This record gives sequence, C-alpha cells and structure tokens, in this order.
Amino acid sequence: MFGDPYLVWHDGADFGALIAEHERKPERVERMLRAGVGDHDPVAVESLGALARLGRAPSDTAALLQSALGSARGVFRVRTAQVLCELTGNDEYVSEVATVLEGFGHWGDRVDAAVALRALPITPRSVAALHRGMLDQESLVRHHSANGLLGLAGQRSDIADDGRFAQVTGEDPAAWRAVAGELRGAFATRTAGVYGDRASFAVELGPADYAAPHHRDARLYLAGTRVPGADRPHVPALRNIGVYTTHPDRAPDYPSLRSTLEYLGFADLPESVTLDEDATAATLDAVAAALDFDVDVSRWCAMDILVGDRSRLAFEIGPADPDGAQLRTCTMWLDGAIVTPFDNTAYVPQFAHSLRWDVAAYRAGKSPDFGDWGPTTNDLSAELDPDGTLRYRLRSQIDGVGDREGAVRLHIDEIVAVMAEAADVLTAGT
Repeated sequence: MFGDPYLVWHDGADFGALIAEHERKPERVERMLRAGVGDHDPVAVESLGALARLGRAPSDTAALLQSALGSARGVFRVRTAQVLCELTGNDEYVSEVATVLEGFGHWGDRVDAAVALRALPITPRSVAALHRGMLDQESLVRHHSANGLLGLAGQRSDIADDGRFAQVTGEDPAAWRAVAGELRGAFATRTAGVYGDRASFAVELGPADYAAPHHRDARLYLAGTRVPGADRPHVPALRNIGVYTTHPDRAPDYPSLRSTLEYLGFADLPESVTLDEDATAATLDAVAAALDFDVDVSRWCAMDILVGDRSRLAFEIGPADPDGAQLRTCTMWLDGAIVTPFDNTAYVPQFAHSLRWDVAAYRAGKSPDFGDWGPTTNDLSAELDPDGTLRYRLRSQIDGVGDREGAVRLHIDEIVAVMAEAADVLTAGT
C-alpha cells in the first residue's frame, strides 16, 4: 500500500493509496493504523499524520500517540513525536526527537532524528542535540546533524556543498568540533538586538557567547541615554532585572526598576522617567526569553567534563560560573539517555553534599535511595537491586505521555566512583 519497502525506508511512504482506501473504508483503515501504532510501526504514525493534515484523522489520534510515546524507541519515537508536535503545536515534543539523536541507538535512528529536527520548531535542545550529533562517531550522523543546524539557521544548503564537508566526514574529532562550533555560532545573533524603546527603557543585547555563556555584551537605556555599567554584565543578573523589579507584586514602574538597577550596580540613573508599565513588562519578558534561549543552548551543549560512561552512568559537567559558582550545569546520563531532561542545573552545595552522603552510605554497606539528590533529579526515581540491577522510571512532564521505564546493570564500586568524582569536580576550587 505504501510503495516499495526500500523506497519507503529511503524516501518515505506514499500515502496516496492509504488515503484513497480511507475514503472507501475509513473504519477498516483506522483499525489497521491503531494496530500499527500498537506494534510500534512508524509508518502507521506517519499515516495518521497524513490523515490529520487532511482533517480526516480519528478524533483521538493525539491521545493514541501520547499513550504510545512513553515506551517508544528509535524511529517510532521520532515519528510519534513529530506528528504530536504537528497536531498539538507543543514544541516539548522536540526534545523527544533530540533524545534519539543524543542516545546510543542504531546510527540509522540517529540519522533519522537529525533529519527530523531540521523540520521541527527550533528549541535550545534541538540546537544542542544537533551540535552533539556533529561529534558522533558515524559520519552520516555528523553529515545530517550539520544539515540540521544549517536548516534551523535558515540555510537550505547541504554541508556536502560546503568546503567544510571533508572536515565533517573525516576522522579528526578536533575538526568535527571546530565545524560544530562554527555552525552553532550562526545562532549567536538570533536573539541579539534592541528590546524596548531607547527613548523610555530598552535593553540592547549583543550576540550570545556560547563558549563563555555567563556574561554577554549588553547596554541599558533610560530616557534616550545609555545607563553606565559593565559592557558585559553577568547574564543571571541581567536576566533577573524583571524578576527583581516585579517581586513580589510590584508594578514595573520606574521607582521599582530604578531600585533594581541600583541593586545590580548600575549608577547615575535619572531621577525620573515616565514608563508605560505594560511596555516595560513586555520588554523585561522579552529580554528574559531571549537570554533563556541562549543560556539553555549553552547548558545543553555543556560537555566540558565527562565523569563516567554515558551508556551506563555518567555526569557531564559544564564550566563553572566565575561570578556564581553555586549553580552549575550537571547533566546526568543513565543507560544511554539523559535523565535530567528538564533541569540539568545543579545547586552545587546541596547536590555535591547529596552525592557524598550516598557515597558514604554505599561504602558503609547501606542502600540509599538512588537519585534522590534534590531538584535536579526530581524527575528520576530508581531502585537498586542487590545484584546491581538499577530499575528506573523517568517521569514525563508532557500531559498525556506516560513515564519511561528501564533497567541497567551496574556495579556498586562503579556507582561510588562516578558519584564521588562528580562531587569532587563540582566543588573543585570552591
């Protein structure tokens, strides 16, 4: 019905016959597609998407696919997330596709995920996953990840037509990393620009610096005049201007804004400026959203220090913030997947203490609750059996999507070594 099997795999299915059959016998086709989803057939999911674009899919299509996503793997997971993203307009499903590219499944699944991300809404996680894909051991994954970054940056070209193609497909990881950095750099100006009105209140953001994400070129303007201050302010402080101005229930008027700016170290502020509260609130929200996007790209790309084995148990620890060492990117991996998919920023004093507490317990022959280490791991629950089998559940934050379960065999000595080293890395120099 869908064409030659090889062409279906290589070029995609032809849904013409399916659509024609649905016109004649809709109940039969829908019954067949439901069975296909139950068997984790990606073509069945694509077929539902094709019917949905014609307004002819079953009314419970989204619920059906959501119920299947929690246990989905590989290409089936990619297709299910793609169609759900299209049906619901919810870009949270992009992370489901990114997870396949980041993971340790078959290289063909990772290629499929890279191709899919190019056509999905741009998110920090998709940019970071494609950046990571450019460091993959398989050249085809690197090739399509490069194309994905080009596509999200608005370029229709293929990296094969680029002078850097030989670097991408060669055998030198340093060359892969260099090109990956260049392609990611195309997004650095995405959020640069002036937010607000310089004649009243505005923030001008320079390009993001993904290599040094804790500071950023920025200028503030009040009543047409630039406010004296650092040329590269601390990003968390800049991002929190809106938080401090309106907390707890203050209006975003000039007295509130002025007290915030003075608290953050800005000087020589005008005595009085007339601000429109709605416009000021919109400016503050837009600045926060812009900064959040680039901070999130940086934290999902943070692979500075790897402790452990990502296919088993590991932590990827990002660079320390010289002006705010208490928070640090710490992405946890378990069984070949990221298990801190919503919050990979650790409060270092608490997180390191929790790791060391459990290390001491394991060494004393006790069995602490694995992964009970505070907000960073709130979405993970796990139980370690005496034989070293770690049974885990990763809670979903997408409505209607079930939790993801799995098991991985680990050794106590391995767990202790990884946790102890991660705690030491996080607290080094503090």
